[in-house]
Parts: sequence; C-alpha cells; structure tokens
Amino acid sequence: MDPLRIWGALVVCVPVFAMMGLGKLLERKGHLNDDRCTFINWLVYYFSLPALVFTAVARQSFQSFMDPALVVVPLVALLLVVALTMLIARVAGFKGGFAAAFVFGTFWANATYIGFPLCINAFGMEGESRAAVYNAVIVPCFIVISYLLIGFYGAGSGEIKPVARIRKAFLNPILLAAVAGICVALVTDLFRTEEGALQLPGALVSFAVLIGSFLRLMGSMGLPLALLAVGASLKRISGRNHLGALAWMVGCKLALLPLLTLLLARNFLPGADSISVGATVVLAGTPNAVASYVVSCQLGIERAFVARVLALSTGLSVLTLPVWVYFLRGV
Repeated sequence: MDPLRIWGALVVCVPVFAMMGLGKLLERKGHLNDDRCTFINWLVYYFSLPALVFTAVARQSFQSFMDPALVVVPLVALLLVVALTMLIARVAGFKGGFAAAFVFGTFWANATYIGFPLCINAFGMEGESRAAVYNAVIVPCFIVISYLLIGFYGAGSGEIKPVARIRKAFLNPILLAAVAGICVALVTDLFRTEEGALQLPGALVSFAVLIGSFLRLMGSMGLPLALLAVGASLKRISGRNHLGALAWMVGCKLALLPLLTLLLARNFLPGADSISVGATVVLAGTPNAVASYVVSCQLGIERAFVARVLALSTGLSVLTLPVWVYFLRGV
C-alpha cells in the first residue's frame, strides 16, 4: 500500500468527519440544540445547497448530463440492491413499516450533505460538478422509490397520499436548482464555439460572473454548516434487536452498493471518465441520509430502528469511505 495514497485518502475524509464530530461536541455542550439545527437545515436546504448545485450544473456543457456513469449505472445498482433486499425481506417474513425501512435503508445515501464535500476534497471542482449531476438525477430517485416501498408494504401513518409525496419530492429546491442549472447549460451551449469558448456580450458575462460569485459564496457556506447539523443529529446506538437486518442494511449501504456500482461501471462502461466513476462510487458509499430519518418520523415508520441505521452507518463510514477514496484516486 502506498503511504502517500493513504495520506491522501485521509486528507479527503478526515476533515469531513471532523466537522461532524465538532457538531456532536457542540450538541453535547448545549451550543447546538434542536432549534439551531432546524435553522441550519432550513438555511442549507433552501439557500446554500441550491446555490451550490445551480452554479456547479450551470457551468457544465449539456453533454455532461448524459453521462451514463452518473445517471444509468447508479440507478441500475440501486434497483438490483432493492430487488435483492426485498427478496430477503420476503424470506425473513418482514412486513409493514419494518420491511419498508429495511429496504430503503440499503440505498438512501447522504449524497448531498456528506457527498458534496467528499467529492470536492477528492476530485476538486470536477468532483463538485459530478456530485451536482448525481444529486439532480439520483437523489430524487431515493425519495420516490422509498415512498413507493412505503406504499407497497402498506406502511406509514401520515395523511399525505403517495402521489402527493412523490410530487413534493420533485418540487424540492435542490432539484429545482438543478433543473434551472441544466436549462442555463443548454442555452449557453448554443453560444459555444467548437473549441468550447463562450461567445456572449461582455456585459452579460460580467453580470454572470458577479451573480456566480455570490452564489458560490452562498454554496460554500452551507457545506460545513450541514456537516455540523448532521453530527449534532446523531444519537447513541442502544439495544440489540434486529442485528441481522441492521448488519445487512449497513453492509449494503457502505460496501455492496458502491462495489456493485464500481463493477457495473468498469464492466459495461470501460471508457467511462475516471472522475465520473470515482464520484459515483463515493456518493453511493456515503452513509444513510438524515432525510430517511425525517421521513420515518413524519410517517411513523420504525423511528428508533432507522435512527440506529443512520448512526451506525455514519460511524462505520469513517472506516469505509477512506478505503473507497484510496482505491478510486489510484485508478
């Protein structure tokens, strides 16, 4: 093993988890309570991350959104894991809310709050653009498939109908920012030369640079705040119930899903861009999303169990993500 590559992987991952650790420390000291976390999440969700996604997507060429390594491969890997886990749930006799949580816990990744800073640290600005495309296309699929699973297993006590939930999932500010960025990318492509340079009026370019600087500043503000909020939201794991189900879910999320994503990309897309493949695998290997816990609370679905999955997957990802980064940055 190359010591320099090991150190490089640690440089990528340690700052991300250190920010989460700081969030947990601030929560224990009483400085980051539920009200402050709620405000941070509101600020990041409605302003910072949409700004980050928009600026990262808008400056891409429209062709980048057709990258199968970012769009097709992760979705195929996700569906394979879902099918396998549903089969296991059937054999094990899992039903209702527990079955739904058991399945969506294997794929619902924290590709936004944790994924963005990891991709930026690992692959620079190109990693940020790949993370933006992934969040625009794949993250809504997490939400939609999870709601479909909840309906399939007859789980949840919420009053919102499944169709309304799915519609709401597609109207979130991050996805809308991604769509707006794609529209800008499509329009600007009409003014690109064969060499890729933009032919636009100088005043328009100056105005775009000014707005872009503001949005990038707003976007960069949100990532450390989001990591603090994630760290503060983690609760101590207690109880020994459903250890087998817990092990399968965390194993799928941190190991099987990213491995399957990597194998599909390498075998079916041998000429795929290495940064696209690397970013996709890193994002697939991020721990469970805080959003899955929020949904479980809203719908009354195994809240304690989902919290255990979130805490355990986040804790173990401190070990698994540096391994993924080590290998992916070496190819």
